[in-house]
Amino acid sequence: MATDLVIGIDSSTSATKAIAWDGEGRAIAEGRAPIAMSNPAPGQFEQDPAEWWGSTETALQQLAARIDVGRVAAIGISNQRETFGVFSKDGEALRPGIVWLDERAKAQYRRFGQSFGADRVHAISGKPLDVIPPIYRMLWLQENEPELFGRADKITEVHGYLTHRLTGNWTTSTASADPMGALDMRKKQWSGEILEAVGVDPGKMLNL
Repeated sequence: MATDLVIGIDSSTSATKAIAWDGEGRAIAEGRAPIAMSNPAPGQFEQDPAEWWGSTETALQQLAARIDVGRVAAIGISNQRETFGVFSKDGEALRPGIVWLDERAKAQYRRFGQSFGADRVHAISGKPLDVIPPIYRMLWLQENEPELFGRADKITEVHGYLTHRLTGNWTTSTASADPMGALDMRKKQWSGEILEAVGVDPGKMLNL
């Protein structure tokens, strides 16, 4: 049997879609499931990482009922950028994931820009100094939830978490790591300089 289909998983801010595409780029079938979001305080937006995976499972199950899964050659993942979570060694979320819309780290990113240097941030990561990259929300967690943040074994965006659930491996792509704000764009690896300044153990970041 020909393996002529590729499944694209799109885990967005409000839903996960799973679409099967053929070799001509035509959408053959689709599955979809929602992802809820909470607003625990002004400017704060969170999601349960279990829903990132649960919605993916549901979307894939719906899709599998509509295609011959024996035709599937590969799966690709796209995801909402700048959304991340912190996880234990067994892959359980230690707290709700923080969504890209979140603005709780305004004080942290401004202070980091003053101490580390906005120009240096841009030179390493290619990112302007801004509240959106998760690296500053990691700093917020470091300051506001230190015990919990210290227990984190892995810190990852949605792509890395879904890859772990699908394969058992904690790994991600440079394209998905880039929005985290701690990737050295020239070396295509995590910036030890930025992580050290924020107080994040490089071993908690995913393999690239």
